[in-house]
Amino acid sequence: MVCKKCKHEIGPTELKCPHCGADNEFAQKHLQNMNKFEGGFEKTEKEVIKSAKKTEGLAKRAIILVSIIAACIVLVIIDSLCYKDFDDDKRKNEMSDEEYVADAKDLLKQGEYMDFAIKYSTASLDLSSDEWNDLKHVRYVANDYGSCIRYMERMILRSTDPDYFDALDYDIESFCRNLDGFYEVLNVQKEAEKNEEYLTYIEDMDSEIRAAMKTYFSMDDAALEDFLSLSEAQKGVKVEEVLRHE
Repeated sequence: MVCKKCKHEIGPTELKCPHCGADNEFAQKHLQNMNKFEGGFEKTEKEVIKSAKKTEGLAKRAIILVSIIAACIVLVIIDSLCYKDFDDDKRKNEMSDEEYVADAKDLLKQGEYMDFAIKYSTASLDLSSDEWNDLKHVRYVANDYGSCIRYMERMILRSTDPDYFDALDYDIESFCRNLDGFYEVLNVQKEAEKNEEYLTYIEDMDSEIRAAMKTYFSMDDAALEDFLSLSEAQKGVKVEEVLRHE
Protein backbone atom coordinates (compact mmCIF):
# COMPACT_ATOMS: atom_id res chain seq x y z
CA MET A 1 0.00 0.00 0.00
CA VAL A 2 0.98 3.66 -0.36
CA CYS A 3 1.81 6.18 2.39
CA LYS A 4 -0.74 8.97 2.27
CA LYS A 5 1.92 11.55 3.11
CA CYS A 6 5.00 10.74 1.04
CA LYS A 7 3.41 8.29 -1.44
CA HIS A 8 6.10 5.63 -0.94
CA GLU A 9 5.21 1.95 -0.72
CA ILE A 10 4.78 0.68 2.84
CA GLY A 11 3.91 -2.71 4.29
CA PRO A 12 0.34 -3.33 5.53
CA THR A 13 1.58 -4.18 9.03
CA GLU A 14 4.01 -1.25 9.42
CA LEU A 15 2.56 1.15 11.97
CA LYS A 16 4.67 4.03 10.67
CA CYS A 17 6.04 4.84 7.23
CA PRO A 18 9.77 3.95 7.15
CA HIS A 19 10.39 6.79 4.69
CA CYS A 20 8.73 9.80 6.35
CA GLY A 21 7.62 8.50 9.76
CA ALA A 22 3.92 9.22 9.15
CA ASP A 23 1.38 7.00 10.90
CA ASN A 24 -0.03 4.14 8.86
CA GLU A 25 -3.64 4.65 9.90
CA PHE A 26 -4.77 1.47 8.13
CA ALA A 27 -2.42 -0.76 10.16
CA GLN A 28 -3.02 1.14 13.40
CA LYS A 29 -6.80 0.97 13.13
CA HIS A 30 -6.84 -2.81 12.69
CA LEU A 31 -4.30 -3.31 15.48
CA GLN A 32 -6.41 -1.20 17.84
CA ASN A 33 -9.56 -3.11 16.91
CA MET A 34 -7.96 -6.48 17.52
CA ASN A 35 -6.36 -5.43 20.83
CA LYS A 36 -9.58 -3.80 22.04
CA PHE A 37 -11.78 -6.85 21.66
CA GLU A 38 -9.41 -9.80 21.96
CA GLY A 39 -9.44 -9.66 25.76
CA GLY A 40 -13.23 -9.33 25.91
CA PHE A 41 -13.78 -12.38 23.72
CA GLU A 42 -11.37 -14.55 25.70
CA LYS A 43 -12.92 -13.56 29.04
CA THR A 44 -16.46 -14.25 27.83
CA GLU A 45 -15.45 -17.60 26.33
CA LYS A 46 -13.83 -18.80 29.54
CA GLU A 47 -16.80 -17.82 31.67
CA VAL A 48 -19.31 -19.52 29.39
CA ILE A 49 -17.29 -22.71 29.02
CA LYS A 50 -16.75 -22.86 32.78
CA SER A 51 -20.50 -22.64 33.37
CA ALA A 52 -21.38 -25.07 30.59
CA LYS A 53 -19.11 -27.77 32.02
CA LYS A 54 -21.09 -27.72 35.26
CA THR A 55 -24.41 -28.42 33.56
CA GLU A 56 -25.98 -30.98 31.28
CA GLY A 57 -28.86 -31.26 28.86
CA LEU A 58 -31.30 -28.37 28.67
CA ALA A 59 -29.30 -26.15 31.03
CA LYS A 60 -26.18 -26.53 28.92
CA ARG A 61 -28.06 -25.69 25.74
CA ALA A 62 -29.53 -22.64 27.46
CA ILE A 63 -26.04 -21.39 28.32
CA ILE A 64 -24.91 -21.87 24.73
CA LEU A 65 -27.95 -19.90 23.56
CA VAL A 66 -27.12 -17.09 25.95
CA SER A 67 -23.54 -17.08 24.68
CA ILE A 68 -24.79 -16.74 21.10
CA ILE A 69 -26.81 -13.68 22.07
CA ALA A 70 -23.81 -12.25 23.93
CA ALA A 71 -21.56 -12.76 20.92
CA CYS A 72 -24.04 -10.98 18.66
CA ILE A 73 -24.12 -8.06 21.09
CA VAL A 74 -20.32 -7.88 21.05
CA LEU A 75 -20.32 -7.73 17.26
CA VAL A 76 -22.77 -4.85 17.37
CA ILE A 77 -20.46 -3.09 19.83
CA ILE A 78 -17.54 -3.64 17.46
CA ASP A 79 -19.39 -1.84 14.68
CA SER A 80 -20.53 0.97 16.94
CA LEU A 81 -17.12 1.64 18.52
CA CYS A 82 -14.80 1.07 15.60
CA TYR A 83 -16.66 3.33 13.24
CA LYS A 84 -18.45 6.59 13.88
CA ASP A 85 -22.25 6.54 14.06
CA PHE A 86 -22.98 8.84 11.17
CA ASP A 87 -26.74 8.50 11.43
CA ASP A 88 -26.61 10.27 14.79
CA ASP A 89 -24.47 12.98 13.26
CA LYS A 90 -26.99 13.46 10.50
CA ARG A 91 -29.85 13.92 12.94
CA LYS A 92 -27.83 16.37 15.04
CA ASN A 93 -26.45 18.41 12.20
CA GLU A 94 -28.51 18.65 9.01
CA MET A 95 -26.20 19.77 6.22
CA SER A 96 -27.00 21.06 2.78
CA ASP A 97 -26.48 18.81 -0.24
CA GLU A 98 -23.37 20.78 -1.16
CA GLU A 99 -21.96 20.30 2.34
CA TYR A 100 -22.61 16.54 2.21
CA VAL A 101 -20.78 16.29 -1.10
CA ALA A 102 -17.86 18.35 0.23
CA ASP A 103 -17.69 16.13 3.33
CA ALA A 104 -17.75 12.98 1.18
CA LYS A 105 -14.91 14.25 -0.99
CA ASP A 106 -12.92 15.22 2.09
CA LEU A 107 -13.23 11.68 3.50
CA LEU A 108 -11.96 10.29 0.22
CA LYS A 109 -9.00 12.67 0.14
CA GLN A 110 -8.06 11.58 3.65
CA GLY A 111 -8.24 7.93 2.63
CA GLU A 112 -11.07 7.30 5.11
CA TYR A 113 -12.79 4.81 2.83
CA MET A 114 -14.56 2.88 5.57
CA ASP A 115 -16.06 6.06 6.99
CA PHE A 116 -17.07 7.08 3.48
CA ALA A 117 -18.61 3.66 2.87
CA ILE A 118 -20.68 3.79 6.05
CA LYS A 119 -21.82 7.34 5.51
CA TYR A 120 -22.45 7.57 1.80
CA SER A 121 -22.50 4.17 0.07
CA THR A 122 -26.12 3.49 1.04
CA ALA A 123 -27.06 6.92 2.35
CA SER A 124 -30.71 8.01 2.06
CA LEU A 125 -29.83 11.27 0.31
CA ASP A 126 -30.96 12.98 -2.84
CA LEU A 127 -28.29 11.73 -5.22
CA SER A 128 -29.71 13.35 -8.35
CA SER A 129 -27.27 16.29 -8.46
CA ASP A 130 -24.35 16.32 -10.87
CA GLU A 131 -21.85 16.39 -7.99
CA TRP A 132 -23.29 13.24 -6.45
CA ASN A 133 -23.43 11.63 -9.87
CA ASP A 134 -19.69 12.25 -10.21
CA LEU A 135 -19.12 10.13 -7.10
CA LYS A 136 -21.33 7.22 -8.10
CA HIS A 137 -18.51 4.91 -9.25
CA VAL A 138 -16.56 5.46 -6.03
CA ARG A 139 -19.72 4.87 -3.99
CA TYR A 140 -20.45 1.55 -5.69
CA VAL A 141 -16.92 0.27 -5.01
CA ALA A 142 -16.88 1.64 -1.44
CA ASN A 143 -20.07 -0.25 -0.58
CA ASP A 144 -18.48 -3.64 -1.30
CA TYR A 145 -15.12 -2.50 0.11
CA GLY A 146 -16.80 -1.76 3.45
CA SER A 147 -18.51 -5.16 3.53
CA CYS A 148 -15.24 -7.00 2.86
CA ILE A 149 -13.33 -5.14 5.58
CA ARG A 150 -16.11 -5.73 8.12
CA TYR A 151 -16.31 -9.46 7.47
CA MET A 152 -12.54 -9.82 7.69
CA GLU A 153 -12.59 -8.09 11.07
CA ARG A 154 -15.48 -10.29 12.25
CA MET A 155 -13.52 -13.41 11.29
CA ILE A 156 -10.40 -12.25 13.11
CA LEU A 157 -12.34 -11.23 16.22
CA ARG A 158 -14.48 -14.36 16.34
CA SER A 159 -14.78 -16.84 19.16
CA THR A 160 -12.23 -19.63 18.71
CA ASP A 161 -13.76 -22.29 20.97
CA PRO A 162 -16.01 -24.77 19.10
CA ASP A 163 -17.96 -25.51 22.29
CA TYR A 164 -18.91 -21.87 22.66
CA PHE A 165 -20.20 -19.92 19.68
CA ASP A 166 -18.49 -19.60 16.36
CA ALA A 167 -20.12 -17.87 13.41
CA LEU A 168 -17.00 -18.45 11.35
CA ASP A 169 -18.69 -20.54 8.65
CA TYR A 170 -21.27 -17.83 8.00
CA ASP A 171 -18.65 -15.07 8.05
CA ILE A 172 -16.37 -16.93 5.65
CA GLU A 173 -19.23 -17.53 3.22
CA SER A 174 -20.33 -13.89 3.43
CA PHE A 175 -16.79 -12.57 3.04
CA CYS A 176 -16.07 -14.68 -0.05
CA ARG A 177 -19.37 -13.66 -1.62
CA ASN A 178 -18.69 -9.98 -0.93
CA LEU A 179 -15.10 -10.28 -2.13
CA ASP A 180 -16.18 -11.68 -5.49
CA GLY A 181 -18.81 -8.94 -5.66
CA PHE A 182 -16.20 -6.31 -4.87
CA TYR A 183 -13.99 -7.34 -7.79
CA GLU A 184 -16.92 -7.57 -10.17
CA VAL A 185 -17.97 -4.03 -9.24
CA LEU A 186 -14.37 -2.81 -9.17
CA ASN A 187 -13.63 -3.89 -12.73
CA VAL A 188 -16.82 -2.34 -14.09
CA GLN A 189 -16.41 0.96 -12.23
CA LYS A 190 -12.72 1.29 -13.11
CA GLU A 191 -13.66 1.11 -16.76
CA ALA A 192 -16.46 3.64 -16.32
CA GLU A 193 -14.59 6.15 -14.11
CA LYS A 194 -13.05 9.01 -16.10
CA ASN A 195 -11.89 11.17 -13.18
CA GLU A 196 -8.25 10.34 -12.41
CA GLU A 197 -8.58 11.42 -8.77
CA TYR A 198 -11.59 9.18 -8.17
CA LEU A 199 -9.89 6.34 -10.02
CA THR A 200 -7.00 6.63 -7.56
CA TYR A 201 -9.44 6.20 -4.66
CA ILE A 202 -10.94 3.11 -6.29
CA GLU A 203 -7.51 1.58 -6.83
CA ASP A 204 -6.48 2.46 -3.27
CA MET A 205 -9.51 0.59 -1.89
CA ASP A 206 -8.36 -2.44 -3.86
CA SER A 207 -4.86 -2.04 -2.38
CA GLU A 208 -6.23 -1.85 1.17
CA ILE A 209 -8.34 -4.98 0.78
CA ARG A 210 -5.33 -6.83 -0.61
CA ALA A 211 -3.18 -5.57 2.26
CA ALA A 212 -5.79 -6.70 4.79
CA MET A 213 -6.02 -10.18 3.26
CA LYS A 214 -2.24 -10.57 3.27
CA THR A 215 -2.12 -9.50 6.91
CA TYR A 216 -5.10 -11.45 8.24
CA PHE A 217 -4.61 -14.59 6.17
CA SER A 218 -0.77 -14.65 6.29
CA MET A 219 -0.37 -14.52 2.51
CA ASP A 220 2.44 -13.18 0.36
CA ASP A 221 1.81 -11.61 -3.05
CA ALA A 222 1.95 -14.91 -4.92
CA ALA A 223 -0.36 -16.68 -2.46
CA LEU A 224 -2.82 -13.81 -2.65
CA GLU A 225 -2.96 -13.92 -6.45
CA ASP A 226 -3.55 -17.67 -6.32
CA PHE A 227 -6.29 -17.13 -3.75
CA LEU A 228 -8.05 -14.49 -5.87
CA SER A 229 -8.07 -16.85 -8.87
CA LEU A 230 -10.11 -19.46 -6.94
CA SER A 231 -13.86 -19.88 -7.12
CA GLU A 232 -16.02 -18.53 -4.29
CA ALA A 233 -16.32 -22.01 -2.74
CA GLN A 234 -12.59 -22.67 -3.06
CA LYS A 235 -11.82 -19.32 -1.42
CA GLY A 236 -14.04 -20.34 1.48
CA VAL A 237 -12.14 -23.59 1.97
CA LYS A 238 -8.80 -21.76 1.88
CA VAL A 239 -9.86 -19.10 4.40
CA GLU A 240 -11.19 -21.77 6.75
CA GLU A 241 -7.91 -23.69 6.53
CA VAL A 242 -5.96 -20.53 7.41
CA LEU A 243 -8.18 -19.40 10.27
CA ARG A 244 -8.61 -22.84 11.78
CA HIS A 245 -4.88 -23.57 11.29
CA GLU A 246 -5.59 -26.76 9.44
